[in-house]
Amino acid sequence: MNALYIFLLTILSAALADLSCAFVEAPVHPQLTRNADRRLTILSQASANTKDTRPDTIITEKKKLLQDCICLVTGASRGIGKGIAIELGKQGATVYVTGTSSSSAGSPQQTRFSSINGESGPGSIEETAAAVTAAGGQGIAVFCNHGIDEDVQKLIQLIEASHGRLDILINNCFRMPKDSVKDLNKKFWELPLDTWDNLHQVGLRSHYVASYYATPLLIKAADNPDKPAGLPRPLIGMISSFGGLTYTFNLPYGVGKAGVDRMAKDMATEFTFADKDICVISFWPGVVMTERTEIALENGDWDKYVGIPLENAESPALTGKAIVAVAADPNNMKKSGSYQVVAELAQEYGFTEDDGRTPPSIRSLRFLLPSYAMDETIRKKIPSWLIPDFKLPFWIMSQGQPPKPE
Repeated sequence: MNALYIFLLTILSAALADLSCAFVEAPVHPQLTRNADRRLTILSQASANTKDTRPDTIITEKKKLLQDCICLVTGASRGIGKGIAIELGKQGATVYVTGTSSSSAGSPQQTRFSSINGESGPGSIEETAAAVTAAGGQGIAVFCNHGIDEDVQKLIQLIEASHGRLDILINNCFRMPKDSVKDLNKKFWELPLDTWDNLHQVGLRSHYVASYYATPLLIKAADNPDKPAGLPRPLIGMISSFGGLTYTFNLPYGVGKAGVDRMAKDMATEFTFADKDICVISFWPGVVMTERTEIALENGDWDKYVGIPLENAESPALTGKAIVAVAADPNNMKKSGSYQVVAELAQEYGFTEDDGRTPPSIRSLRFLLPSYAMDETIRKKIPSWLIPDFKLPFWIMSQGQPPKPE
């Protein structure tokens, strides 16, 4: 196979950067539900009061980087959002986790742009909030449909009433349409027309709405003379993918991811024009082993529709570690307005998976060659450390899919 062709095959890997979102969804702790008059109400605070007394938690207590930070992670019932929320909790943060997957019997009925409980995979906002608390933070679960502006406004009002500020906003929520895995590679004229709305209402517009309502609280945090010691300035993080750079899946998907990246860039520009010390970054995970990825692997959908080996897959926690590292970096404004590859941030800041691995970037030959140029037999014979960690330039990544082999 021509070497250039192998390199260009990296473009296909962009499809994986957020495929986990196709297999992922949304999260609680002082749990909230929406009454008939659409007011948000506390569901329960029991899980928030559960303290983890394990020795490893006690040992790392003094090293918590985000102690006393107030954070919001949208769409955190499972997957990347859950991984981010737990990592923030490990660093001592109070974390609001939102979504529409709830185990509470009092949760509102599902509506458009919300998930049907169980449809999007295992997990709930309550479970994530409890995990945040167990990790050493304070998890707060709020049922919030990010396709409904009023829900988001009430959520931010709740945070303001409770804390008066917001230190970190992570826009992660993403709603894939029903049967999205089977429709991944269909052309735009073959897709249901509402695919555009489904992908952009929760996943693009939702990020704008949450940022819109949260920015006054982020500005208060930036002006707070008693800001948390480990946080140099507030952070808005967008969870995007390589799909914002190159053709991935289908037209609506790529437009949505490109919009997220451009939103981060222009938000950072406007904060600079207004002299607001707020950092905005778009984060690009790689192939992520979420709960729904595991399900797709088990039922054969992964091999049928994706076909990429998962030896180099990232955990959801790795994105959370990247956000913690960047949020605590005094020089993070140098990255504001940019997109950052999670695996490359791991190399820069020196964090790893819990098992000590550092997964390669999707644009690295260490990822590309095993994924596209080696079968299982060859992969077993050639250890990954023998493959150079050479990263293709982003301009090559942006060229689109390679031509099909003759």
